[in-house]
Amino acid sequence: MNRIFINCFLLVLLAGCGSSSTETEIVSQTLQHETIKIPDLLLGSPGGIQKMGDGLLIMDYKSDSMFHYVNLKQKYVGQFGAKGQGPDEFIHPTSLQPYDDKTVCGYDVMKQEIKMMEWDSLNNRMKSSTVKKWTDAWSFDIIPYGQDQFVGNGCFNDSMFAVFDNQGVPVDRAGEYPYKDENERKIPVFNRALAYQGTIRVTPKGRLAFATMCAKMLFLYEIRDRHLVRNKVVIDRYADYKPDYSGGQASYSVVHNGKLPVCYRDLSVTESRIYALYSGRSFKDYGLAEWECGYIYVYDWAGNRLALFQLDLPLLCFCVDEQSGIIYGIANNPEPTLVCFPLTQS
Repeated sequence: MNRIFINCFLLVLLAGCGSSSTETEIVSQTLQHETIKIPDLLLGSPGGIQKMGDGLLIMDYKSDSMFHYVNLKQKYVGQFGAKGQGPDEFIHPTSLQPYDDKTVCGYDVMKQEIKMMEWDSLNNRMKSSTVKKWTDAWSFDIIPYGQDQFVGNGCFNDSMFAVFDNQGVPVDRAGEYPYKDENERKIPVFNRALAYQGTIRVTPKGRLAFATMCAKMLFLYEIRDRHLVRNKVVIDRYADYKPDYSGGQASYSVVHNGKLPVCYRDLSVTESRIYALYSGRSFKDYGLAEWECGYIYVYDWAGNRLALFQLDLPLLCFCVDEQSGIIYGIANNPEPTLVCFPLTQS
């Protein structure tokens, strides 16, 4: 099962789900970028960015180490997180999840481990620890929540989301994988799970947001007493794909329509707002640049759209620091570059 899942997960990402789509929506504001110049910061293939302490933690799949840490006050950069099979090493974290002001967590989908990372400012180093080994190969992302719970996105029987106790046993499941008609409903749930992959975020108060990459959908839930309660699902477009059985009926892979746009690439959430990084570009028209996102949708937790920001420079990944009024991100300019967008622009 592990081998099957890994192959399918990579196929979905490489197949491309995009094609260019220019949607006629009113842009609230165009944000202008500022380059954060750090000579020692050389990025290969950025996979995520999160605020951590007084700086930023950047995940890089093609660097010698898995992470870069940038201290924004001192402009210090260091590389951390050896790549490999060892106990303190990383292979492929799905994403970076903010846990608290000083700590970021990540689920290594290849090692099936949940890691906590914290910056030690006294010794200028990153401390990491394995919180838990995981056993379910169909878990796409797992997030520690509270003192003794985990929340995950994956294929949990027929459900998209699950809450787990401290032993990794599911205590609640929710969210049927989408289908636009009865024909799509008949597609095996494992294939639909791969077609509707996305980004999950959970706030300290238990608000859960999930946005899909190859369909324009936003799922909003709350965690109440270890139960998942659905608040709203915003559906603008379903995925267009075909199951690929070339590897046999148990291969569980899909091929997306390359004429349709990549949708939500990344999420950043607070207790009041959801920021969704949106591409709208296609593989047919843009090639691999389909993953570069020039828009940010802003929602409240009732699913109401509050704003649509257009970026003067498309981003690969981002995080929002509402307290400072700054959006941080990585953009190809033309090489991967650390930038920021002040939210207070007029």
